[in-house]
Amino acid sequence: MYALIGKLVTKAGQRDRLVAILSEAAREMEATSDCESYRVHVSLDEANTVFVYEVWRNEEAHAASLSLAEVRAYIDQAKPILERMERVAALELRT
Repeated sequence: MYALIGKLVTKAGQRDRLVAILSEAAREMEATSDCESYRVHVSLDEANTVFVYEVWRNEEAHAASLSLAEVRAYIDQAKPILERMERVAALELRT
């Protein structure tokens, strides 16, 4: 298993819009056989910050998902409301 934690910071007042976009993406991703989990969290400390926790069958499955038309559409929706994105961690399951 391959997991990612991402941090997305929105422009002021756009957090809920991003959560809506990511929640819709989560439903589609979790319907695929390669995505085990796609969870969207809002920060309790930073008003415009969203964290995404994803678990995939492997790193290649995650990379392949980024080229799907549906995923590209979600990315295009999110880009205009984002200030920045960062990968907090990439993780490999050991147990």
